Amino acid sequence: MTDTPQVTRPLIADTPAPLARIGDRAISRAAFLADAQALAARLPQAQAAFNLCQDRYHFAVAFAAILLRGQVNLLPPNRGSTTLAEIASQYPDAPALVDGPDAEIAIPILRVSARGEAGEATGAIPEIPADQTAVLAFSSGSTGTPTAHARSWEALHAVTCQALECFDLVDGSGPTLIGTVPPQHMYGLESTLLYALLGHATLLAGRPFYPEDIRAALADCTPAVLVTTPFHLSACLRAGLEWPTPERILCATAPLDPETAGQAERVFGCRLDEIYGCTEAGAIATRRTTRESDWTAYPGAQLHRDDDGLARVQGPQHPEEVPLPDHIEVRDVSHFRMEGRLADQLNIAGKRASLADLNRRLNAIPGVLDGVFIPPGTDQEAHGVTRLAALVVAPDRSAAEIQAALAECMDPLFLPRPLVRVDHLPRSATGKLPRQVLLDLLAHHGRCA
Repeated sequence: MTDTPQVTRPLIADTPAPLARIGDRAISRAAFLADAQALAARLPQAQAAFNLCQDRYHFAVAFAAILLRGQVNLLPPNRGSTTLAEIASQYPDAPALVDGPDAEIAIPILRVSARGEAGEATGAIPEIPADQTAVLAFSSGSTGTPTAHARSWEALHAVTCQALECFDLVDGSGPTLIGTVPPQHMYGLESTLLYALLGHATLLAGRPFYPEDIRAALADCTPAVLVTTPFHLSACLRAGLEWPTPERILCATAPLDPETAGQAERVFGCRLDEIYGCTEAGAIATRRTTRESDWTAYPGAQLHRDDDGLARVQGPQHPEEVPLPDHIEVRDVSHFRMEGRLADQLNIAGKRASLADLNRRLNAIPGVLDGVFIPPGTDQEAHGVTRLAALVVAPDRSAAEIQAALAECMDPLFLPRPLVRVDHLPRSATGKLPRQVLLDLLAHHGRCA
């Protein structure tokens, strides 16, 4: 009886396109492989390793090195000491690969400083076992405690092939991927790292955050694809800058309203495509928001609703059906409409509302720069709050004025008590607001009141 040959997938695509750009330098794929192999040789024996690198090239080198060692990339939702300690307790031998400040807990540190200057690897492109767990990604915690989700190298290969087909990145000398989202986030991992590793695109090592930095990156990298979030995109539109024209904009992490999408296409002079995904399933669908309300599933991915009304997806990247964390109206196996997150559906005194819709109404009030509703829950009761609360950034509007504006557009049952004005909201790098952070801010206000 002969053994079944192990199925493998290449670590990188065989293409002359550079793997990365560091400043004005193009880093070849052979130079990248040399960096990854050198780092892999330094990794201690372990089941997994934290990939905390902030520079996208450093992250890519660490990502590849961890795979080459047969280990798992641990991708925490943030660098908070409590979060890291919780994950480290499950992987006590896991080192932390870093390129900035050390993690603030007792984790062995391995510094990454590769810059594509270690020479060039020769020989065949390394192959990674298809069933090897490549990443353990953690949800953002915006609706509760972060949870872990494993993705195999086969699954990451499959979803990347789907996306490259959808966004016309299958051949040629591809664009530079300019990402405002960190690579530890599944959207950032798939859309800025994997499109480069497994396609013909080039990743930009830096992560521009402020509008002027994003504008400069677009001006320096032509052609370019801007990979961003509604939070960063709105900041760019408010900045009033003259924008270079990218090939396209990709946007994800939260629903984008058609008005903002239309403004973005006019200001940047290119099409904008949204990506629908979640940590549980990765990216599964896309739409051009200015023209479509429905989402179209990636090639090969199919959706259906089970008997309890929950939407599930199955495809090449999903060995088993994956339930989706959103309220979804399935039109057919390839098309659906998102009605909001399941956790966003509120029922107060028999009346229903969508948390996303309440947030939209709050942020539409003139003078409100940022705002968020906090739904009631058992964790909130510990802070003495048993109904909806809200945190608002509005320097020139009083709490009473904002409450009056809200009273004109929603049922009194959903008016926030309390409504707290703050200097800024503690958004994550993807623009999300972890629930516990909001509760801590609300509690701090109560102590200071």
